Amino acid sequence: MPDGLGLSQETETVTVAVADVEGSTPLLERLGEARYDAALAAYERLLRDLLAEHGGAEETSAGDGHMCAFGSARAALAWAVGLERAVPCADVPFKVRIGVHTGDLERRGGRLYGRAIVKAARIGALARGGEILVSAVARDVADVGDAKDLWFEDGSVVELRGMRGRHRIFPLRWAERDFAPERVVIADDSALIRDGVAALLRENGLDVVATAGDAEALQAAVARHKPDVALVDIRMPPTWTNEGLVAAEAIRRNHPEVGVLVLSQHIEAEYAIDLVKEGEHHSGYLLKDRIADIDILLDAVRRVARGGCVVDPAITDGLVRGADARGVLAGLSESERSVLDLIAQGLSNRAIAERLTLSAAIVEDHVSEIFGKLGLESEGADDRRVVAVITYLQATAHA
Repeated sequence: MPDGLGLSQETETVTVAVADVEGSTPLLERLGEARYDAALAAYERLLRDLLAEHGGAEETSAGDGHMCAFGSARAALAWAVGLERAVPCADVPFKVRIGVHTGDLERRGGRLYGRAIVKAARIGALARGGEILVSAVARDVADVGDAKDLWFEDGSVVELRGMRGRHRIFPLRWAERDFAPERVVIADDSALIRDGVAALLRENGLDVVATAGDAEALQAAVARHKPDVALVDIRMPPTWTNEGLVAAEAIRRNHPEVGVLVLSQHIEAEYAIDLVKEGEHHSGYLLKDRIADIDILLDAVRRVARGGCVVDPAITDGLVRGADARGVLAGLSESERSVLDLIAQGLSNRAIAERLTLSAAIVEDHVSEIFGKLGLESEGADDRRVVAVITYLQATAHA
């Protein structure tokens, strides 16, 4: 029906999920505006990617708060759990609290209006960081009784600010489930290497779905199987020059969801740098010698599969040592140089902390100092900060 402004009104039953960042003001003060904005941008990309996956829509946002709408309560809960699971893995320094409620809303002029939005926001305000609170209505219609990794704790009766009566809410809990193994296609002209690498990856829990001996077979395998990662030898038939690199570029262009990890017999820094800079994410470059170190190979495959960048340590170490020898990095401490090298390799702050046995807070401080001293605007997400560092080190090599 039309409203007083001549805009059409439609009433629909919607599940509303309101998410916001706990303690955003002190976090902003601790991180500084540039680092906070970069972290918020990474968090919002994650939130929106998950919305697309679960069929939700971002209705409104203000600062670090987002109101999202779903056609089903079950989809809303799956999205909320996915977000809570993903945030710690994405190295985003946030704790997110989420409130979920189902009710009838009016859509006027393309926007949703109604009490259900307010109730979801009030429920979310009672949650702690990392917690999802759900109204009784949303709990009942979601019907997650057959979900093995989701359950509700006993509810409690609460008052919600500005709303009459008392309301029952339920904390949603979830199991940290095992994720499906990464699916890999391997391309190498040597059957011995193909089969050996495939056996190593399978022994360590990865799913090798196909192998190929040339670039044409590689591209056919990728199109058929849609793997998480294509592991590609840089030199393949018929000329054994750069067929693998050309194939990698075609995969990235035609199947951007597939990660590409290029293997090379020799250090070819320009290839490696171009691959990462042009691809920006889901890409990597390793020396073939790394196959002998299964931990390095597994780490690289998994990081590329999850959207990261990987650059062989031999290349980043050479770039850092070269810049240091020219005095470009004179303002960095020895610890900061070590952190810079690992940033260029594509490691997250958390992984750097583990590698160097430092606390996460110390690594964050080092990263902030490094980007400040090098005049880089922001470390950004992992993939972009790799590109920023590589670009900087490469530019200083020719200065």
